[in-house]
Amino acid sequence: MQPVLTAEQMRRVDRATIDGLGLPGTVLMESAGRAVAQAIREFPATSSLKRPLVLCGKGNNGGDGFVVARALQGHSASGFPRIILCGKVNELSGDAALMARVAVNCGIKVIELDEHNLHLLAAELAACDMVVDALLGSGAGGAPHGLIARVIETLQEYQPVVVAVDSPSGVEMDSGQVPGAAVTAVLTVTFGFEKIGHRFYPGRSRCGKVLVADIGFPEAALSGIDCKLFVCEPADIRHRLPVRRADSHKGDYGKVLVVGGSTGLTGAAVMAAEAALVAGAGMVTAGVPQSLNPVFEAKLTEAMTLPLPDTGNGFLAAKGLDKVLEFLTGMDVLALGPGLGRDEETVKFARGLARAAVKLPVVIDADGLNAFAAEPSTLEAFGGTVVITPHPGEMARLCGSSVEMVRSEPVKVAREFAESHGVVVALKGPPTVVAGPGGRAVINPTGGPAMAKAGSGDVLTGIIAGLLAQGLEPFDAAFCGSYLHGLAGDIAAGELGPYSVVAGDILARIGRAIGRVNERD
Repeated sequence: MQPVLTAEQMRRVDRATIDGLGLPGTVLMESAGRAVAQAIREFPATSSLKRPLVLCGKGNNGGDGFVVARALQGHSASGFPRIILCGKVNELSGDAALMARVAVNCGIKVIELDEHNLHLLAAELAACDMVVDALLGSGAGGAPHGLIARVIETLQEYQPVVVAVDSPSGVEMDSGQVPGAAVTAVLTVTFGFEKIGHRFYPGRSRCGKVLVADIGFPEAALSGIDCKLFVCEPADIRHRLPVRRADSHKGDYGKVLVVGGSTGLTGAAVMAAEAALVAGAGMVTAGVPQSLNPVFEAKLTEAMTLPLPDTGNGFLAAKGLDKVLEFLTGMDVLALGPGLGRDEETVKFARGLARAAVKLPVVIDADGLNAFAAEPSTLEAFGGTVVITPHPGEMARLCGSSVEMVRSEPVKVAREFAESHGVVVALKGPPTVVAGPGGRAVINPTGGPAMAKAGSGDVLTGIIAGLLAQGLEPFDAAFCGSYLHGLAGDIAAGELGPYSVVAGDILARIGRAIGRVNERD
């Protein structure tokens, strides 16, 4: 897994490297600037552009920009790129001041910009074919203001190809929020580690391709940082998937009961059941309203059905609780919610499962979550670990907050709910965040807009349940399941395009997703 840092954590890594290990800041700055220049030479969208303009702020990000300009000698048609500094060279300090002096001594033209000569910026933008954004680094917070804001607004008018140094100026790297004017880059080169804003929207859409450059931060500099946020990688999934022994049988891979389905929503429970099987579970049974059982018998071939008492109009009734509890004594995992519906009797049934303290891992999604929205503390009554898979609307109902707040701080929301209720949260979104008690969280890098279709979440529920049945720990099952789900969606999108993927297409490619993560590099 790769760490994802906050701006403060990144500052501490910097300080530990410079003060604790004795590596000068100028060495890091030189390495950073040269890494950006090398990326510009190699990136397809910038490699052929020969009239770069470097925009520098007065901080260390601007210092990186001075190095980029010097390192691009020979790439620029005029020898060196031109630099526009938002301020005066004699206002710079520290490493940035040193790099500015070196650039000037090399003969690089530096235009000192202020509010009175903004027309010079327009003239330079009209003449260039690429801009290097070294205005604000990842440590800047809040909306840009003053001269920097005016520069970004002017840049937006001309819409050149932009390469961002560390982060696009105007994007808050601790959240991915864009509170004011912001740069939109085709390429962002960051240093050492990704930051939160590189992964979360809307900031993520401003970054373009993100490259993480190794500029010499030693592992020891990270040892004092209590980093609990990571991006998972294929190897993390591969190492957690169980080995299928040659002498094994279906009982070795667990039994899942999927409880759900209602009038108009039979497909949700069907897809969850099938996904659990395709993800590797040995046996799957769908507990469904008895009046709809013929529908499920027709739809399901590999999974079995458990007809349960219903309300007479296609919803599970509370009186079916005892039958489910008896059946669960032979099960390994319960998945609750796909297509469950919101009938009052069904809500009582779902809450009854919790109060019965079912001592199995439980995955809860969709209307299963809505059943607990009024009293989320009821989730704590389950006797086994609970994994919930809400989308932002369901998460907002569970938290008693707004969808906007959930979307603006998904890591914080998921962590706090996981901690306060002792559950694992797989908060779906672009990207999905999996959080568990203790503050640990994983960002899922797979998936895309092609998956924004009804039923996609039901497939995820089934995958996680199938992995739990095979013995994965709940936190591991949640992030591995999210990764495989997203990868299956990506495979489907690659074949069918971003518009035409449906949930069944994702389901049909789970096996290929598992095969892909099991491929050795």
